[in-house]
Amino acid sequence: MDLMAFVPHFTEVPILEHVPVTKHKCEQPKEEDEIMAIRKGNRILDKLSRWFMRQRVLHKKHPLTRWCVKSTTAVNYEISRHLKSHPYMIHPFSSFRIVWDSIMIIFTFVALLITPIIITFYFDELFSYFVINDIINIVFLCDIIMWFFTGYYDNQTKLTVLDPMIVARKYLQSYFLIDFLPILPIGIFIFIIPNSIWYCATLNMMKLLRIRNILACSKRLRDVYKIYFQLHKILQTCVVIIICIHWAACLEYYVPLSVYVLGTLSNESWINSSYFQTKETIAKKYLVCLHRSLIAFSRSCHFLNMKTKEDIILNMILMIIGCFGAIFLLTQFSQLITTFHITIKYNLKLIAQLLEYMRYKELPSSLQLRLLTFYHYRNKKAFERNQKILEEVSPYLREEIILHNYLKFLQNVELFKHLPKNIIIQLTSALQSEIYIAGDEIVKAGTRGEALYFISSGTVAVYNSAGKEICHLEDESYFGEIALVMDTEHRIATIIAVETCEIYVLYRRDFRRFIAPYPDLLNRLQNIALENLNQSLLIDPENLELVFMPQYVNISTIQQ
Repeated sequence: MDLMAFVPHFTEVPILEHVPVTKHKCEQPKEEDEIMAIRKGNRILDKLSRWFMRQRVLHKKHPLTRWCVKSTTAVNYEISRHLKSHPYMIHPFSSFRIVWDSIMIIFTFVALLITPIIITFYFDELFSYFVINDIINIVFLCDIIMWFFTGYYDNQTKLTVLDPMIVARKYLQSYFLIDFLPILPIGIFIFIIPNSIWYCATLNMMKLLRIRNILACSKRLRDVYKIYFQLHKILQTCVVIIICIHWAACLEYYVPLSVYVLGTLSNESWINSSYFQTKETIAKKYLVCLHRSLIAFSRSCHFLNMKTKEDIILNMILMIIGCFGAIFLLTQFSQLITTFHITIKYNLKLIAQLLEYMRYKELPSSLQLRLLTFYHYRNKKAFERNQKILEEVSPYLREEIILHNYLKFLQNVELFKHLPKNIIIQLTSALQSEIYIAGDEIVKAGTRGEALYFISSGTVAVYNSAGKEICHLEDESYFGEIALVMDTEHRIATIIAVETCEIYVLYRRDFRRFIAPYPDLLNRLQNIALENLNQSLLIDPENLELVFMPQYVNISTIQQ
């Protein structure tokens, strides 16, 4: 693979001149603290309320924030929308949700280990049984309540839904029943039905359904804790295996005990064998049960014969589960081998080539860091994949995708409002995507204008020719449209990237090519551009402390 394809190229060698270098030392304008505006005061209660509010809103450093919310502007808008519309809801990408999911993974795993133990081996100790069971149910009930107050990210609309009615409806239609069954109020059935405590306790076996929550929460937290996909799959598989074997071991003893309570236990049952009767401690009994469950899963021969109906039925069920478990392990192992091979081969090859290239060229460490930043940003945005998709789809679909991605930028340009609609649609195909790292110079004062720039994501800073910062431009802003119609237009402003930016560029040669069939259109646009230049408000140096982010700045009319 040609690694230079990832690096921006220039058609002309830049002319090196001894000119003063303007260093980018600008700072982002101080953002208004909306939480402070909503909850004012310096009392401990006010500070605590603000702290809880910050934990509920979108966390800017959440790994999924940059994937689902593209830029700083969109992040701020999402936080503002949350606080103004549904301040008591919990954002799915919040700090609170990270902590709560982490706690629930650990608690649910421990609960799934404790529940079959207390049902099987400690059932006679009623007080301990009810206390532990009630604690587990209360925590699971709190988790259900949290889901009613937690929004969700809709992959179809690419929006975060925080409306409590919509959130509740979606949860009720999806996993509410599965989450509610494990916490059925067993005590009520015990009081209603006499002598039913043993049978009602069997309902606690439905807590095994909570294994779904462990898998779902771990999937959401994989990116938070930066766990590799392969390690995540291994951990998930281990958790499923441990819980299944543990529950099977407890069932080996629980099923004969259930028959014993009914008064129909045969003397030939394996728990009446002399070998098992010598096991006095619970730990020793559990090890024997664990051994029997492993034998059943592996379809081996028992050293204690199965002579009763309940033993035979249980072991048949465990053997079937063992067969499906073996298939599950084979598929997981095959998937791991495939991902290991593809990921290692692809990533290591690219990284090795990139590092070898930088070492061969003896690039300074700062340039190496910028090159790696560019490489990772380009891969995160999946430029090659997008280009491949556009090449493979039909022409009609390609046009629809391009229009959806770029038409909104062109429609915001004041000069383009005088163009026929068919030309604007054609211009979308001429837009080119370029990436600029923080500190890159996009436009230099004194140079000839050649293109119009649209900011897809990121923030840029605008300077006049004296090096004085004017303002910042953010998402969906544009600059440089005069260069499309004026051949002699020279920039009198410098544009520098504040953060890594994706910018769409429309070059003059492409613009002229599309309007060439309309001879009088260029003259009309030039006259309109001159009128706009004469009527546009010049940015006064006294207004340099403005904190707003304009959508557009005419870099041909900035005062020096």
